[in-house]
Order: sequence, then structure tokens, then C-alpha cells
Amino acid sequence: MTPIESLITRLVQEAPAIDDGVVAELVHALRSDGRALARSIAEVVSLVGEQLVDAGIALPALAMACTTLGDARLGEKEREAARFEIETLLPLPDKGSNLRLVVPDVPVDALKKKRRLN
Repeated sequence: MTPIESLITRLVQEAPAIDDGVVAELVHALRSDGRALARSIAEVVSLVGEQLVDAGIALPALAMACTTLGDARLGEKEREAARFEIETLLPLPDKGSNLRLVVPDVPVDALKKKRRLN
């Protein structure tokens, strides 16, 4: 078991309590790794630590992704699939003040019903 896997296992086992020290150590280890999957995992782990992402939902997926990251038998395709799954846990940007009215290029009253050729 890699150090990253040990740390994520500890977070899973201690849940719902989240140890900030374990989170910091795990994030540091992941950012030191440098691969895209590790960076994505680090981002979500940070958000779990800040209680911005639900630990009950995120921790199982994070544990699987950490295992994928540490498994030398797996290739880039598997790591990219794991990264995609982890990034679905990231919160969407707040759209509050950036809302804008989208006006269609063609007004609805200018559309014509398509005729069938029989």
C-alpha cells in the first residue's frame, strides 16, 4: 500500500470525522505526485476537508481513485477515467451574478414548419 493509499484509507475509516492533519498530508503527497489524476484528487480532498464536498459521497470515489493512481499495472486510460469520475465531484461555479439573457439568433416567429415531401 502506498502512502497516499494509507492516508485515504485513514480518512475513510475515521469518517465522518475528518482530520485536518491527514487531509493536509494527503493533499501534499498528491500535489507532489504531479500527475493529472493526483491533482484532481488533491483538489477534491481539499474541498472535503473544507466541508464544501460531502465526505460520504466523495470518500469512496477518492479511495478508488487513489488505488488507481498507485496501481502500476494500470495505464493512462484508466487514470483518465478515474480523473473524470473525481472531477464530477467538483462543485459547479456559482452563476449568481454572471447570469445573462441569451437571445436566439433567429426569432421563433421567423421559423417555418418543415414540409414533408411525399
